[in-house]
Amino acid sequence: MCKYLFSVRFVLAVALLPLALGGCGFLKTGNEDYSGSASTKPLEAPPDLVTPDWEDSLRIPRTAGDRVSALQTQVPAVGASVLPEFLEMRVRKEGPTRWLEVDTDPVTLWPLLRRFWQEEGFRIAEDEPALGYMETHWAQDMGRLRDASSNREGVDVVTEKFRMRLERQPNAVTNLYLTRRGLEVAAVNADDQILWKPQPPNPDREAEMTVRLMEFLGISKEEAALKFASPDSRALYLDIRNIEGIPVLMVGDVFPRVWRRTGVALDRSGLVIEDHNRDKGIYFVSMEPDPVSTGAGVQDGNATAVQYQIHLLSQGRQTLITAHKDGQGQTVIPAETARKLLRRIISAYPGNYPRA
Repeated sequence: MCKYLFSVRFVLAVALLPLALGGCGFLKTGNEDYSGSASTKPLEAPPDLVTPDWEDSLRIPRTAGDRVSALQTQVPAVGASVLPEFLEMRVRKEGPTRWLEVDTDPVTLWPLLRRFWQEEGFRIAEDEPALGYMETHWAQDMGRLRDASSNREGVDVVTEKFRMRLERQPNAVTNLYLTRRGLEVAAVNADDQILWKPQPPNPDREAEMTVRLMEFLGISKEEAALKFASPDSRALYLDIRNIEGIPVLMVGDVFPRVWRRTGVALDRSGLVIEDHNRDKGIYFVSMEPDPVSTGAGVQDGNATAVQYQIHLLSQGRQTLITAHKDGQGQTVIPAETARKLLRRIISAYPGNYPRA
């Protein structure tokens, strides 16, 4: 019996010997000790390899009538800030002045604003993210007009362009001001050239485009319209007086509110804000040349824009506004030129115009 058991053990030992030797070969190669080996880096994908989005096959396609928020379709560029899932925004109201306060920085917001104007059918003429403003080209609206005296139908041509100005606030908040400039046909000369005249400010049209922007950024149209409704329409005291021969625009309100309203008025009036210094109360502006009519539509004139400074000075419950030549500090400009600039501000000042 013992002899039989010894034979069985011997046979099993011989059978398992190749496996043991193979196992040693697996654990040890040459003279290397397995216990001293180090783990290697995990596999890395090439930098240009894009992982496919396998979940697309599970998504339900949208119908043509569905409204898609820009945040749902925006793909951030390489190196750009990561877009939030939802943009929190508020409509701020100060008298008749309204603007958007968005909880994100201007860098993240800027590409969305470009897409908004493109989807609205406007071409962008000025795109200055470093300076914080964007402006569209003139766009014409051709309407029908009947001349009662001759009983003939003509064409009522109105053209408009929009401007967005962004101001960075603390805690990654951006203030966004949207303004409109409009022109209408004044006359047609003997050479069939159209002569244009400015339209009065149209706050309803500005509100309409702001509501569209809010909808584009993810808020329903009904909620956006509700947020933007019922502004305070209190009129302000505005008057141009001569103080020691210098025209001064006196505004019956405190500096912070006048600063914001003046910025809106400058944008509306065609006095383009190139830069600003709120601490010193200065807007650096350029006066756009009068637009001309060409075969390609309405365009800004080719003349060189003139640079000015608009100064705001706090005087308790009122604020004084004066106009100066850019680059020359408090050097006065001709009184008639200064008065012309201040009148342009008054004509576009929020709350100081007849309702459209």
